[in-house]
Amino acid sequence: MKKTFTKHIILFVALPILIGGLIYILTRPDRLLMFDWFNQIGIGENIAKLRHETDFKQFLNNWIIYNSPAWIWTFSLTVLLGVIWNYKMNRESIIVLLIPLLLGVLSGISQKIGVINGTYDFVDMILYIIGGLSGIFLIKFLNYKHKIKLV
Repeated sequence: MKKTFTKHIILFVALPILIGGLIYILTRPDRLLMFDWFNQIGIGENIAKLRHETDFKQFLNNWIIYNSPAWIWTFSLTVLLGVIWNYKMNRESIIVLLIPLLLGVLSGISQKIGVINGTYDFVDMILYIIGGLSGIFLIKFLNYKHKIKLV
């Protein structure tokens, strides 16, 4: 069972977060706070060189660059919580599994009304919801597979 958990965390949590992180690092404006952090820990020049040499922005459309991370982090966090809850689908676990979706929607609303910094985007709001629900559906599917021992 532990091997299954590890496989699911790598495939549905770590890999999407890695892809989302690379989208941010390679394509987003370098005025974001994370680039200051990179400079502070001494990897800023390497990141800048990588960004200059790869220029992924020319291959990716704006939807992937600016909206897909909303789906990615909501989906990944939902799946991580589902794995932590041992794929259980009950009243308590559903409340926990909805936390990433709610955090995403609340962050979007907070951006819209100016409570937190950021750029409000209605598409992000939709993707937070889709990311959370797709994570819940995956956990439900994996729960079913565990019951019939196919994993």
